[in-house]
Amino acid sequence: MAQKISFPWGLPGLEDYQEFTFNLLGKDSAFCFLQAVRQPEVGLLVVNPYVYFSDYRIQLSREVAGRLKIEHQKQVAVLCTVNTSRGADEATVNLLAPIIINTKQLLGKQVVLTDSNYSFRTPFAGRAKREAL
Repeated sequence: MAQKISFPWGLPGLEDYQEFTFNLLGKDSAFCFLQAVRQPEVGLLVVNPYVYFSDYRIQLSREVAGRLKIEHQKQVAVLCTVNTSRGADEATVNLLAPIIINTKQLLGKQVVLTDSNYSFRTPFAGRAKREAL
């Protein structure tokens, strides 16, 4: 059964949808799909960025941690959206605006990292653990 995640502030571009199911794309896959509960044809392909970008680091603000009711680091899951509009071979990942999920409260929010050199179109090309998209 897919878990339901609440996004009280919506997601950029999908502000009308505040509840999504979290669906893994395979038992050992780093990819999953966030699917709008009210309109299942609306969704986002997301990935655990640490599988492909082991040096990826983010710093959550106290404001974001407070809004998401995060009490401990172990409650945090980080996902990044994947863009496959140019095909799987040219897929990119948005490392600049990760989706932060409190896994205990099942609350989520997409945040734009400030003071960061990350891009919203980072290529997967050449990543060792590449899966078929």
